[in-house]
Amino acid sequence: MAKHKLHLSLLTLLFSVAATQQLKAVDITNVNLGTISGAYTTTGTSPNQGQVLEATFSIASATNLTIFTDSYGGGTNANGTTATAGGFMPSLVLYSSTGKYLAGETFPSPIGKKDPVTGLDGDAYLSSINLAAGTYILALSDFLVQQPVTATNLSDGFINYGSGTTFTDVQGNLRTGNYSLNLTTSSTPSVPEPATFGLMIPALVGVAVLVRKRKTAL
Repeated sequence: MAKHKLHLSLLTLLFSVAATQQLKAVDITNVNLGTISGAYTTTGTSPNQGQVLEATFSIASATNLTIFTDSYGGGTNANGTTATAGGFMPSLVLYSSTGKYLAGETFPSPIGKKDPVTGLDGDAYLSSINLAAGTYILALSDFLVQQPVTATNLSDGFINYGSGTTFTDVQGNLRTGNYSLNLTTSSTPSVPEPATFGLMIPALVGVAVLVRKRKTAL
């Protein structure tokens, strides 16, 4: 219920700001993270509230992908370093290499910590199970920088519903431009091929017979 109310408050804020304020320009920064395998952390500071980081990365084989931030409430990064609380309230969206929408964040993060000053869990979390090998694009932005509701592709751009300079969270608390972005991959569980599983059946039957004989002897 609390998450639902927070979602509603975010939407209400976005629409109210859009109705009363002229929309600001959005700056795009592109970065290539390379091939992601295991734990990966990248940190930085957005120069203004109207900045979108479009991070391109690749995975070499099918994987379970988890993406999370911990710069709002602080915490331990995927690479073992520590993130300090105080950063902006982020938005995460995953796209294919052609810009097709694939997955959006879970907000607030189920693994996020509450900021010691605001008491809010303002970090974002995104999980994609059994993601195919290939190249992907991740958009990281302040929560007030979103694609228009009519958008069908990353190329449709973003709208800045905020001030354009000052970072604030959903309650209007001042924040910094700091971000800590974490990506982790884990291999998907393998299923034995039919031929291989067929070879295992005689061995399993043999074990079952042996166990039954032992029970009879007892």
